[in-house]
Amino acid sequence: MKKLFIFGLVPILLLPLLLGCGSEKEASPTPTPSTGTVEITLDEFAAQNDILKYVESTYPGTVTVRLGSNPSTGYSWIITEIVHPEVIEEVSTDYEGPTATNIVGAGGTDVWIFNTKDTGLAIVRMSYGQQWAGGEKDLYTISVNVNVR
Repeated sequence: MKKLFIFGLVPILLLPLLLGCGSEKEASPTPTPSTGTVEITLDEFAAQNDILKYVESTYPGTVTVRLGSNPSTGYSWIITEIVHPEVIEEVSTDYEGPTATNIVGAGGTDVWIFNTKDTGLAIVRMSYGQQWAGGEKDLYTISVNVNVR
């Protein structure tokens, strides 16, 4: 009789496991937006005029690119190409002047903010030069490879 009772009790105890009791699917956590930042000074470009950088961010998230710049020399940064614009898009650009305001002709920093639009890989290519016809082009270049998760 004990054997019959034990054999009858085992399936009853295992029934919740077989039916999936307690195995409710947990909701996927919402990704926490992250910010990837690239920052390069004009001195760093003077040492190496063509730079490649890697940065990671999430979707949704942002990527910030801060590049040394001195518009008083006639040179400025432009975006020459965004590979896979479905992954990342430019949302703002701004110039931050030099911190020491008493230095005439001192350089500052150009700042770009990009929003991630989807997961994937994107490349932002930029060039520093004189943007008018006949001006010197591509004095410095940078490619920022962005991995959006």
